[in-house]
Amino acid sequence: MKRVILLSLFFPFLLVFLCIRLAFTEFFVELNYRFGNLPPDQWGMSYKERLSIAKLGLRSVQSDEGMQEFINSGLFREKEIKHMQDVKGLLSVVFKVLYLGGPLWLILFFSLKDKRKMGLTLLFGATLTEILVISVFIFSLLNYDLLFEAFHNFFFDPYSWRFFDEDMLLRIYPMKFWYNANLWVSVFALILNSFFQAVGFILWKSTS
Repeated sequence: MKRVILLSLFFPFLLVFLCIRLAFTEFFVELNYRFGNLPPDQWGMSYKERLSIAKLGLRSVQSDEGMQEFINSGLFREKEIKHMQDVKGLLSVVFKVLYLGGPLWLILFFSLKDKRKMGLTLLFGATLTEILVISVFIFSLLNYDLLFEAFHNFFFDPYSWRFFDEDMLLRIYPMKFWYNANLWVSVFALILNSFFQAVGFILWKSTS
């Protein structure tokens, strides 16, 4: 039963990390730009140019080569570059946990061999995920600015991530971009979670 509890507790982290990984793709950036109703740039930068630079920002947190390209572009202040380096460091931890923890979780899950225990693991894990994601979703709807600030102050230096409106990072990633991303990731996580919840119920029910 201890393994069931441990696997259940780790399940929400792995599922959310998976959804975050899927969000950090060019497809998701394009989706946000096309359907996210982002505000126009105050200084007249075109949609195509903003999208291109937004993809450059994405590449900067994905690899060392992308970060070098980001730095060499000359579009960002030193403070913006430092923040993206901090983001890259945080994401590298998240993705390592996903890439190493995911396969390990699956090995331990299937080693249970007991359908009832496997079902309970998924049901407990999915329930915890549901509570976590719905809480974040509701909080986002009520006061996303506060959630955004709390998140950044927790993971980064409180003075390292605040920028001027004219800074390129805010021009390509306005608050609406992150608001959309948060809601869409939450919805996708709930959809994916409901699948595992259903599988867990089927496994648990098959033993009764």
